[in-house]
Amino acid sequence: MRNISRIGGEAEIISSPSGLLFIATAPVRGFEKMVEGKTPIFVVHAVTRICGICHTSHAIASCEAFEHAFGIYPPRNGLLMREAAGLLNRIQSHLLHNIMILPDMLYKYDDAFSITIDMLDIVNKMLTEIAGAPTHPNKIVIGGMSIEMNESMVERLRDSNEKMRSLFNELKKIETNEKKWSKIAINAKKLEVSSRYMATHLFYGDKYVISIDSIKVMPYEEIHPNSVSKKSSTQIAIYGKNFVEVGPRARLRTYRNFFYKGIVGLQIARLEEIHLATLRIEEILRQIEIGEPFRTEGFMVRKGEGVGVYEAPRGTLIHKVQVDEEGRVETYRIIVPTMFNIPLMEKTGNEFGIRLFDPCIPCATHCIEVN
Repeated sequence: MRNISRIGGEAEIISSPSGLLFIATAPVRGFEKMVEGKTPIFVVHAVTRICGICHTSHAIASCEAFEHAFGIYPPRNGLLMREAAGLLNRIQSHLLHNIMILPDMLYKYDDAFSITIDMLDIVNKMLTEIAGAPTHPNKIVIGGMSIEMNESMVERLRDSNEKMRSLFNELKKIETNEKKWSKIAINAKKLEVSSRYMATHLFYGDKYVISIDSIKVMPYEEIHPNSVSKKSSTQIAIYGKNFVEVGPRARLRTYRNFFYKGIVGLQIARLEEIHLATLRIEEILRQIEIGEPFRTEGFMVRKGEGVGVYEAPRGTLIHKVQVDEEGRVETYRIIVPTMFNIPLMEKTGNEFGIRLFDPCIPCATHCIEVN
């Protein structure tokens, strides 16, 4: 057993008769229990703390779940800017992952690393302006977004987005040039581990595309019944009876004609998603109507159940909530992308393959019980 580095969180890998095991060692924080009895406002802010990378994604999925439960719908401006914030979080996450994967991908990566840092600086400032902070944003709220936009703000964002797109074009030229790839990256074109994919939207998320009831969550040791597996602090999610890949490649294979060979296609898909995100953000900024509301005001809380589904950077993220007559949480359940991807990561058989899936251990160790 040895620690695996350059991933989001703490984990170890071990060779076993059944293959490579991915044992998460991060402590369980129990967010699902923590929010019971709490108000929706508290919950939205609390769940952004599950992860320092997927923060915006959790906020959006949580808001969507409460809005579903209360029967409210944000105004168009609010939904558009929420989508823009989520796409900026996607770019941010893909860039942070890029820093960790570059030593594996390229023989020489100084230029790519420098461009990545410059892009991160831009996206962090844009996310701060739109969502309130580069991590743990506070402007994503139930009913929409708590922001006031004017023409000068829109123009600043458009200028920043254009600068980021220009930098990305340089980055893409470097990273898609196979002559610069390492031997392990070249070999990753020959290895494939996925045949089934799950995604709900190219940019946002749609609870009606999938059957939530068909998702089963189980302890890690259920797929690897041995004493070592009991040490893992993550759980596993399957769709129907199948392991499914979620994330960038799943989205592009579902909604676009993306068929890059091998597991290295996971990284190529991230690059393509950054490109598409900048295009969609530009489109969103043209559609904003200055002077129109960004948030539904004065809604009533009520007893109910709600589901929020959002396409987080690593894949399909699901928040489920039950609220009582006072609008306080009775039960809260979260299913995160890494819970789907762990069995597929293990099939790659090596550290590079695991890194290509970009596991997020903090997200996958949020809960205590399995229902």
